[in-house]
Amino acid sequence: MDFKGKICPVCSKKFEIDDDIVVCPKCGAPYHRECYSINGKCIFPDLHKSKQSWKEVYDTSAESSAEDDIPKDTVICPLCGEENPRYSSVCKKCGTVFEDNRNIRFQFDPNKLDADDDDSLEDKIKNFTEGNPFVFLIDPMGGVSKKEDFDGVNGAELAKFVRANTTYYMPVFKNIKNIGRSRFNIPAFFFTGAWYLYRKQYVKGTIISLLYFLLVITRYFVTLNYFQPIFNDIKNTLMASGLSNPDSRDIISWALENSSQGDLYLILLPSVIATVTFILRLICGFTANRSYYKHSIKKVKQIKKQYNGDSLLKFIGENGGVNTLLAWSVMICYVISIFAFSLL
Repeated sequence: MDFKGKICPVCSKKFEIDDDIVVCPKCGAPYHRECYSINGKCIFPDLHKSKQSWKEVYDTSAESSAEDDIPKDTVICPLCGEENPRYSSVCKKCGTVFEDNRNIRFQFDPNKLDADDDDSLEDKIKNFTEGNPFVFLIDPMGGVSKKEDFDGVNGAELAKFVRANTTYYMPVFKNIKNIGRSRFNIPAFFFTGAWYLYRKQYVKGTIISLLYFLLVITRYFVTLNYFQPIFNDIKNTLMASGLSNPDSRDIISWALENSSQGDLYLILLPSVIATVTFILRLICGFTANRSYYKHSIKKVKQIKKQYNGDSLLKFIGENGGVNTLLAWSVMICYVISIFAFSLL
């Protein structure tokens, strides 16, 4: 099949007659061989699932020369068809991640973000990589425009407030704003209140830290002072009755049949507390990004009302960012407390 004049879905360049072209056997999507090797697979899995062909959905060049109107420095979103800057990592309309662009990103200092900087990304990349072919390119905005509006706060201001790990949070914030969809925050799941304190959400972080600490300490206290003695007594009783090596199931089964209601509650209480603790972790993981988005927008708006100077972005950055010392202090105190309690 002649693909001359059609558009490669990865680099958005027209195919020439002498190009080395690879065609997906499932949907018929054509690629430059080197473009296909970037991702190692077809970027249209939705077509495979629906058993549609690339030509039916995305190839409009057969009937017209509309591809002439598509800028060469754009990437077409395979999900919604939106035109995006060539080096975008996510679609600016629907948030779809461009897997093939994960290693084609630009790295610069987030502290130098400027909302009025209109230099093209290709010029930035050329200047940054000249003489250094081994540099790894990362877009600190995660493909989000610095002029993108987030409920009255632009992308540059929001990224300046976030500062750390903007490549993760900026696309997440965009998805929350546009489609109401967030992502599970793994650090918040593992570190709960310490993560909130790290992100300077002090009130919520303090409440969650105290609640988590209370749950863990209560579990240790009940286990050491009530559960373990009752557990050992039942185990000794079973061994005295002739059961040589009773396991946990034997002990729980005996407790359900013979223990008093109070003892039974004490046996089950550590498991109940552990379940509640895990649920608290899940809640933190699922809600952390939305909470941080609302917190960031609120704080930036407050800063903009209070400060009218020329160095607004610098002032936002000074008031945003993270509090690493506080987060580590909380985690260290938590570990020391648990260790000390276990020695009692």
